Amino acid sequence: MVFSVSRQTAELSLLVSFAAFTVCCAGLFERNNETLMADETSGGLDTASIPFPGVGWIDRMSKNDPDASITLADGRTYQNAYAAILDNDPLGNPCRNFNAWVNSIFFSSNVAAWFVHLLNDNVEYAHYLLCYLRNFIAGMFVYYGTAGSFHYFCYVHPMSKKTFEEQGRTRPSWETIKGQIKLSQASLTIYTMLPVFDEWMIESGLTKVYFTVDEIGGWLPHVGIMAFYFACVEIGIYWMHRTLHTNKFLYKHIHLKHHDYNKPETLTPWASIAFHPLDGILQASPYVYLLPFIPCHYMTHICMVFFTAIWATYIHDAMDWNVDPIMGSKYHTVHHTHYIYNYGQIFTFCDRFWGTLKLPDGPTGMQKPRTAKKVD
Repeated sequence: MVFSVSRQTAELSLLVSFAAFTVCCAGLFERNNETLMADETSGGLDTASIPFPGVGWIDRMSKNDPDASITLADGRTYQNAYAAILDNDPLGNPCRNFNAWVNSIFFSSNVAAWFVHLLNDNVEYAHYLLCYLRNFIAGMFVYYGTAGSFHYFCYVHPMSKKTFEEQGRTRPSWETIKGQIKLSQASLTIYTMLPVFDEWMIESGLTKVYFTVDEIGGWLPHVGIMAFYFACVEIGIYWMHRTLHTNKFLYKHIHLKHHDYNKPETLTPWASIAFHPLDGILQASPYVYLLPFIPCHYMTHICMVFFTAIWATYIHDAMDWNVDPIMGSKYHTVHHTHYIYNYGQIFTFCDRFWGTLKLPDGPTGMQKPRTAKKVD
């Protein structure tokens, strides 16, 4: 028995899963990590709630590795490198605390200490270097994991025969796929620097990011402000992408490489980040440059950036199915074959409003039959 899933089910499941995942992550940040804090007015101790991962994770690491203490050049001693990075104050910066906790999943205390000493005990440089290496490793997991999964269902799964052989479509060549993987891998080395800059901005207090739903007034204002933020991101990406086409210099030197894939048989899930690294940074930049102006929930922001990477893989698979207002893969295939249409990222409303929407016409990758003209 062959298990098959329709394109409609797959796309809707992807969007619903993202929405559910985002809500769950926002709820995780709301978890009551209770700690006793001194109340100066009453002289007593009150219970305060702090964002995930709380304050106890550093102590737990130290219990597991009691020999991980580190002494910096200025004489300060900490129970481990992550305590040094946080200066024993995880409550002081929720974003930095969360980033250090994520880094600890990728790198042990001893590895983090090695980087601290390598950089002359500059914990700031060590922290952001660890963030970059973490993003680079995670970026490869996301790229190879999502593209590999889509590759299986597009080209290996038995139902792929219905898409290609039974419809007479041409499969992408291995040379095309290998070229896209090589270009994507090179792009990742620079592309993953943007989230580090994003994290530096948030940790430095240069944004309007909030960490708990209570800070914005509850779940209803939270949903409203995040919808507004996402709409602004969608508009920003639309105009950035459109500018990469209309500006001759940017198109020739930055965006053109990605449009080497201008036929359905050259578009694959592996093409999602097969571009000039500055191309990816520019197109993703609205997620970052809007933060100083529009409030945004930190964990929701992280989820949105993560989802964008998965969505980019999906819209480059050159498969069929489209439904407004979603900018599905069939719409994006039209963008690659016609260049001047369908600049949006996830939804079609920007293209529809500014007159650049082109509806897909007929099955993707199928040659239209020529109609004979009557000659008098």
